[in-house]
Amino acid sequence: MNRTRMCVTVLAVVLVAFVFASSASAQTNASILDGQWFKLKGSMTGYTLGDDDETVLGKGGGPAPITYLLFSYDGSTGYTLTTCVQDDFIPDSWHKTDSAPLSTDNIYGATYPQIWEFGGIPIVLFDGYSTVSLYTTLYITITAEGAFLNKAKIKSLTCGVSADIEGNYAVGSCKLTGSLIPAAKVLTTVPALCRQ
Repeated sequence: MNRTRMCVTVLAVVLVAFVFASSASAQTNASILDGQWFKLKGSMTGYTLGDDDETVLGKGGGPAPITYLLFSYDGSTGYTLTTCVQDDFIPDSWHKTDSAPLSTDNIYGATYPQIWEFGGIPIVLFDGYSTVSLYTTLYITITAEGAFLNKAKIKSLTCGVSADIEGNYAVGSCKLTGSLIPAAKVLTTVPALCRQ
């Protein structure tokens, strides 16, 4: 009886240690993308709907606007993603939009690569005239040496679009890819209006 109880106790301690070690491992590098900039490339395809929400006006699509993406980490709320999009008509103008925070509970992978499940949290692109909300799941590969980030790439596993394009509503799908902008190149690559 004592031997059985001892085995159960040892197994429970090992299980608890394993769970805490896994959590600690995930928590150790939870902020690895904090303050990191990416340049996104993408495309969108979809349909525009009329004001009556019953008429399909037509199919459209094309490349996503030039977009820079900043990851910001807060230990209590998780990650906020800030997009910075070039104005559709004024090339020297840029528009920044923050996402709602994404909890680290929605980031899967204690090590790398990771899957970021945004669910109902959109990544919003605003070009001065149109607002595009991307509902996505991202696959992020990260190359790190300990706590130091070397390289990272993102791509969408799923990506849905909901948009207000110059007064019309549009729905569709999208594809996103992006690469980390090395810290040494941020000042020369990311527009100053995005970094303010």
